[in-house]
Amino acid sequence: MNRVLLFLIIILLNQNSFGAEGGMPQLNPDSFSSQLFWLFIFFSVLFISINNYFVPRIKKVRDNREDTINSLILESKKINDSIEEIVEKINSDFNKQKKISDSDIDNALLKSKNKLEEKIYNFDKSLEDKKKSLSDELLEAKKKIQGKIPDISVTLSNQIFEKIMGEKNNGTISDFEKIMKDSK
Repeated sequence: MNRVLLFLIIILLNQNSFGAEGGMPQLNPDSFSSQLFWLFIFFSVLFISINNYFVPRIKKVRDNREDTINSLILESKKINDSIEEIVEKINSDFNKQKKISDSDIDNALLKSKNKLEEKIYNFDKSLEDKKKSLSDELLEAKKKIQGKIPDISVTLSNQIFEKIMGEKNNGTISDFEKIMKDSK
């Protein structure tokens, strides 16, 4: 940087610079060789510096970037594959457990249904037994009541006669049976 400033100061201080005679110094044929020399030097230095310094650095950065991207892509593919394997395993385990739980549920439902049917059968049987025993008790009670009808009727007719007539009447069961025969 210092060299460039020094060069500029020398050119500015020098009164006899290029093309001071008049016109444009770039078009003066006397200075063509000098301009071509410096053009060749400047572009050679620029080409060498770009080719040996900047391009390798840019290429290195680009290669590192591609390597990083490729490694990340490979890693993401591996992770994706492992995730797919895990998902497949989870799905297969889930389906297996679902089948097992479905069969357990079916077995439990079948057992519950059998127990319910057995309880309903036992309940129906106990109801039939109770119905039969109550029917037998009812028939027995009916027979007792039918057997007591003559006594009750005679007692009731005696009480009615006594209340209506005010006299005591002693009717008997044989009188009641006679009346019943005559009414048929």
